[in-house]
Amino acid sequence: MGPTGNTRVVQIHPTRRCNLQCRHCYSSSSPQAREALTPGVLRTALDELAAEDYNWASFSGGEPLVYPHLADVLAHARQCGMQTAVVTNGMLLSPRRLDAIQPVTDLLVISLDGKPASHNRMRNSARAFDSMAGRLPELQARGIDFGFLFTLTQHNLDELPWVVEFAVNVGARLLQIHPLDCVGNASAQLAGKAPDAIEGAHAWHLVSHFEQQLAGRLALQVDLLHSEALGQQPESFFLGDAEQSMQRPLGYQLSPLVIEPDGEVVPLQYGFARDFSLGNLHRRSVHEMAGYWSEMVAARLHSVSKRLARELAGQPGQFFNWYARMATLASQTATFPVDHLPLRPAARSMGKAL
Repeated sequence: MGPTGNTRVVQIHPTRRCNLQCRHCYSSSSPQAREALTPGVLRTALDELAAEDYNWASFSGGEPLVYPHLADVLAHARQCGMQTAVVTNGMLLSPRRLDAIQPVTDLLVISLDGKPASHNRMRNSARAFDSMAGRLPELQARGIDFGFLFTLTQHNLDELPWVVEFAVNVGARLLQIHPLDCVGNASAQLAGKAPDAIEGAHAWHLVSHFEQQLAGRLALQVDLLHSEALGQQPESFFLGDAEQSMQRPLGYQLSPLVIEPDGEVVPLQYGFARDFSLGNLHRRSVHEMAGYWSEMVAARLHSVSKRLARELAGQPGQFFNWYARMATLASQTATFPVDHLPLRPAARSMGKAL
């Protein structure tokens, strides 16, 4: 099923092009990158994803605002009955772009990496913070729901109180705290800077303090899991009955689902081991991928999760980045290339169990 519960989300990365080249970028996006999906491919995928009962489409990148067809695919996701989110660095949120995306966006999430100097350093741009902050009054004036995404490292927890205060003062409704993933640019530029278990525990307790203090004025989300949760909610972490879950549409079996800019569709997070790919949108429909998941991928992902659970069972209870640990173990698991196997017939029709 995955840890997102009833929020059955597909994360769509329509392009790797970006106006920045951030030190922590998991997709190594840049102004030079040109990889992108056509709007036709995405519209077809969204039709099928909705039939598979996904109910949220989150657009990231790269910088989604440089994707010229963003408003078009957001509108199509809405027409398919999905709610939509856009994750952006915020620098390009001009009135013209807001006119295009506001009617078809449910939530705008803006990256915020600490105090201005820290934010600029992480973004490799002396203009990043002021440019982003200068766009916020327009969001407030339009009544747009927006939040911030803060990347937690081993060394920036001391800036979280400032980030919380800033978010409250500018009218944000959400602050998501996500631990650094040492992939993409971060694998070289921030190696060893992901928060450890001690830092994760401090972050969790600090957020609990802010939740009591703020009394609902700002929703706080920490993308860390305590190891005890694996035993308490096994079905949420691919530790339950795999066969039983196969009778439901893909959205209930696998969330998040991730679409990368080259059309590859992978579980859980960007860059997940291609051995676990469901296929590529240029060669396989989402409905075919759902059958392939059931026949070829699901059991192997469950095996990775069980291996992780066994490793953690012998350790003291801890807060950890479940997505990153799953991705690391999956990359160490030798299997087989997806496109070298035939697509077996799937007992599925339009995303519903036969």
